[in-house]
Amino acid sequence: MESLEDRRLLVATISVTAETPVAIPEDPLKRIVYSMTRDETDDFLTVKFELSGDALYDVDYTAREVENDTIFFPDEPPATGPVTATATFYPGESTVELSVKPIRDNLIERDENIVVTIVAADEFGPVYGAAAHFVTRRQTDYYVVDDENRLATVDVETGCVHVLGTIAAAQTITDIAFTDDGDLIALTADRLYEVHPDQISAGVIASSFINFHGIPSANALIDSRDGDFGSESGDLFAVGANFLDLKRLDLEKSGNLLVLHNVTTVFDIDGALAARLLASDYKSSGDLDYLSAGHLVLSARRPSESFDSLIEIQTPGTGGTIENAPKPAQDPGENFIDVFGLALDGNDSFAFAGHTLLSVNQFTRDASRELEMTGRPYLVGTMASAVGTIIGDPADPPVVTLNTLRSDPGNLPHGTQPTSWIRQRSQLRDIVIELGASIPSIPAGGMVLTNLGVTGFETPVQIALRNDQVIFEPGSTTITIQLDQGQLPDGRYRLVLSPAVTSGPQFTWTGDRINRFFVLKGDWNGNARVDLLDFATFAYWFGNSTSLAPPYVDLNHSGIVDISDFAPFQNQYADLVSLPGAPDPVTPDLVSKTELDRALTSVLNPLNVNGRDQVSPLDALNVINRLASGFPTATDWRFDVNRDGDITPRDALHVLNFLALQSPPPPASQLPASQSPERLSAVTSSVAVPSPLLNQDDDEDRLRSETVDEWFAALGGVRTAV
Repeated sequence: MESLEDRRLLVATISVTAETPVAIPEDPLKRIVYSMTRDETDDFLTVKFELSGDALYDVDYTAREVENDTIFFPDEPPATGPVTATATFYPGESTVELSVKPIRDNLIERDENIVVTIVAADEFGPVYGAAAHFVTRRQTDYYVVDDENRLATVDVETGCVHVLGTIAAAQTITDIAFTDDGDLIALTADRLYEVHPDQISAGVIASSFINFHGIPSANALIDSRDGDFGSESGDLFAVGANFLDLKRLDLEKSGNLLVLHNVTTVFDIDGALAARLLASDYKSSGDLDYLSAGHLVLSARRPSESFDSLIEIQTPGTGGTIENAPKPAQDPGENFIDVFGLALDGNDSFAFAGHTLLSVNQFTRDASRELEMTGRPYLVGTMASAVGTIIGDPADPPVVTLNTLRSDPGNLPHGTQPTSWIRQRSQLRDIVIELGASIPSIPAGGMVLTNLGVTGFETPVQIALRNDQVIFEPGSTTITIQLDQGQLPDGRYRLVLSPAVTSGPQFTWTGDRINRFFVLKGDWNGNARVDLLDFATFAYWFGNSTSLAPPYVDLNHSGIVDISDFAPFQNQYADLVSLPGAPDPVTPDLVSKTELDRALTSVLNPLNVNGRDQVSPLDALNVINRLASGFPTATDWRFDVNRDGDITPRDALHVLNFLALQSPPPPASQLPASQSPERLSAVTSSVAVPSPLLNQDDDEDRLRSETVDEWFAALGGVRTAV
């Protein structure tokens, strides 16, 4: 048996490279070959490696060894994260090759990387004992112990050994076994311990000394089954190295402690072999276990033979017999010695010889090499990773939309609302990004949102987004950014998506007059300027709570659109965001502070159409001129005096009837200098008195056709709105 010092004399250094070509199309006839190499080739060596990257194992590609029995993968790889596998170097071999083959699908995908990384494995000596712990019908955990009392579990699909810790025991542990109650028992040459794998501190596994067992050079242990040899539940069977006598250890639990009462010889293995005229000079190699048929099996070796054998002990009733000759542990061209561990009673049957995992046939007891386990030391070289690429499909560029997840409220009775969530830019509440190809995740820094300022000369400011604001399902093509109310200050914005997100080149989306990617508080028509056109939205929703009105109009967030929202709108009035391209034509009156004050007056008093000091005949004249022109204007809402959603003669009637009821009539000083007092007095008396004008039940079409001309005649043809 090699010593620990021997194992550490020549430690191999492991490296990995990807052979040309390192980038291939999604074609099952193409391959990427990864070469793992070592610089010391004297013995078997199993190294641990991981497959990671954008591509998914068994989804985007398959992988296998180039030479048989050199690469081992788990039967059920994890759904996410790296896949752990092993590569085995045979004596004299310096290279193991892994072949990767793409899986063709109909998905539009970006370039996907496959990363092979050599990783360190737990150091573990040759197996001195083994036990199978039956967990469920489909799961069995395999435990092994080495020559330094390290306890580990073994992944029998890949050979990866995971060290749990070192068992605290005064002697070298020669075997382990689980009782019916799931207690782990450790055997040494003359002692018995209970091991507590759930109690580990600083790498040391706690144990409790049970008693001296009195079996010379004991090295094989198993829990009893089915009352064999007069055993009871919780009892154990053991064998010593030099005398093949099967011993029964009567264990009993007293509280939380295990008590050893008696050790009794129950079967003479040497004598049974001699009685069958079989060789009887065997010595126990180191383990004892049950076959599925309920027969015991002992690993043993004759001094004259270069291989171990498996001795089957049948257990009819309360006795035992040996019917078959010992079965050599041999594979064609290969002998196995030091079979110190047996784990035959799980879902599969295995034996452990040094670092070699053997598969054992339950019926014939034939043993064959399954794989080499990790545990022998090695160093990870500087070339620890290699990357290959499956070339993806060209992905369409992303498509970005703004405020598309918001629903507009219903229209009010006085007409169609002047704007919408999608059109306005007073608030941005959601950004939806449709990618050209699905991605597994959004990498850190893969998406950057920046405020470029309102003039373009300010220092750009990156907008921090919380994790809960970015909605994304792994493997999907949609990213949704949900923004808080008022989170984005005024300014032009830029969104940058990295190639890892776009599945192509970097994507930059900067605000311009086409995409209107900007924020400007109070810009409800989205023309990048706060002007009189926006005031139509304020006038439309004035007096309504946000249960009816959209929240972007409620500038002070009070829950209602009222006069208190005028001050923040007035503060923003005439502000703009500089966007590339020709500016929109803006007439001076649309940004005049005087016009804004007049507009507010009209909101507060709909009869005051022109927003001057008070209601006058000129307000009716404004409505009449609007009707006569037939052309819509930016301030049409002013002429809809009765707020019914339409501009009709009735709106002028509302003004005229109001004036007719006033006493005294408006003073001439309130009229423009261009109109003489006598002329306006005649206009007032002419338009306010005739009964057809005062009868609001008249047919509206008749009013349009018969009275408009009469009004103009009475006004002397004056059509100039003030």
